Amino acid sequence: MDWRILYNPLAVLGKGKGFATALLVIIALTGIAVWGQVHLDGALDMHIMAGTSPAGLLIAESLIAWLSLGVFLFVASKIFKGNGGVGAHLAAAGLARFPYIIAAFVVSQPAFKKALMTAVKTARGEIVVRQSELMTPQILIGFLVIVGLVIWSIIMLYNCYRYASRIQGAKNGVSFVIALIIAEVVSKALIIPTFTLFKGPQY
Repeated sequence: MDWRILYNPLAVLGKGKGFATALLVIIALTGIAVWGQVHLDGALDMHIMAGTSPAGLLIAESLIAWLSLGVFLFVASKIFKGNGGVGAHLAAAGLARFPYIIAAFVVSQPAFKKALMTAVKTARGEIVVRQSELMTPQILIGFLVIVGLVIWSIIMLYNCYRYASRIQGAKNGVSFVIALIIAEVVSKALIIPTFTLFKGPQY
């Protein structure tokens, strides 16, 4: 087994298979999000809300987050004189979403949802946090698992981006961070109107 599949799957699969696999990852992640009512509203963000959200909203969130991340990684690589194509960067962004499949499954579990909704409530338009309720085993273990999976995803994304862009030296890290921040901001800005379009819950 080539263990690089765990931290740089694009180097193992190559551009063609990598892109095809990335599509499967996005489809699986989106399916889990719709099934478990998990919001993927941003390049890095994931959360649940009280109530039920339309499937169209959750699908739009997942696609916007993935495409924003891939496109801005591509733009950053070009600005910093990289040579990877947009397909390679979309593959990098998609493959790196794999840990989010596991994270979305964890977040969607009834025990975790119930514990989190008990600890965090909305009253009169304000979010009320019960700190004592946040210290339950379900929430603590869930958060630790999710944080670990997000870190794994970022490691995969960075290594796949470096492989796709071929940028050398410090410019690789700088361009990656810039692209990640912009993708997070832009994806959230693009997702907000979809709440009205699909009549989903408001932030």
